[in-house]
Amino acid sequence: MNSQARLGAFVLVALMLLGFATGKVGNIVWVKQDTNVVETEFDDLMGLDVQSPVLMAGVKIGIVQEILLRDNRAVVRVALNQDVRLPASTRAAIIGRGLVGEKNLSLSAEPGDSDWLPDGALIPSDPTGDISSFIAKSSSITDDIKKLSNTLSKMFSDDGGTGSLKNLLVKTNRTVEQLSTIITENRSELRSTIHNLNSASRSLKRDLPAALKDISKVARQLPDTVAAGKAFFENSNMAVVDNRENLYRMLFELRKAAENLELLSADLKRNPWKLMKEKPEVKPSKRARQEKMEEMLLTIGKMGNTAARP
Repeated sequence: MNSQARLGAFVLVALMLLGFATGKVGNIVWVKQDTNVVETEFDDLMGLDVQSPVLMAGVKIGIVQEILLRDNRAVVRVALNQDVRLPASTRAAIIGRGLVGEKNLSLSAEPGDSDWLPDGALIPSDPTGDISSFIAKSSSITDDIKKLSNTLSKMFSDDGGTGSLKNLLVKTNRTVEQLSTIITENRSELRSTIHNLNSASRSLKRDLPAALKDISKVARQLPDTVAAGKAFFENSNMAVVDNRENLYRMLFELRKAAENLELLSADLKRNPWKLMKEKPEVKPSKRARQEKMEEMLLTIGKMGNTAARP
């Protein structure tokens, strides 16, 4: 083999080694494999990219196959190794590894979970955060603590503020002592009241189902009672309408008898001796003709001796 062939073979082997090393470093899969695909969603990927490794308990079980945007959230499709099955309690989180800030997708599950996720399932995710946001939040919390400390310092350095705080503590102690005294003095009454409340509660618990059953029975019978009352009033109304003329005549006779009794009473008051001599006589009143006409109008429907036409 001449020198040019040896040089070509060396370059080819070097390129193959370089490609293999690049694939190992970048977690690139050169040959397509059968995998199980699941999805998870994040508000912020924090630098996670395609081909990033997916770890569970520190063991690589797959890679990030694809990243999409759905409803303003990042959807990460994970290609799992063919022999990997995820428990139903699996959750996803983004973690940083290494000095250069490499981002990996970490999966975790509850120990002993025997239920498995199906292919294409959506894995719940934990909130993500980076060191910058953590530092910003810590700074904000520190500022709030400083403001609170300054306020407390001003309050305790001021004589008026210290006096108000002392007065508040004294009043609180007095209130607690008064409450303790009241409870001590009325311990028996409180105990009796609690006993009565417990007895009433037990009685109500015992009698309430029967009372509710009676109320339910009455409620079921209420429509029939209402219908019977309605029928009674309708029949009464029909009876009144059918006997209207008799009722008018009865009322007229009652009014006439009352007037005669009134006249008789007045006559007896004036001449009580008539009871011993003769039968009292009721004199016709001045409205006798008008009353006769009203009676005829109520009975035959006309004024006069001619009978009413049918």
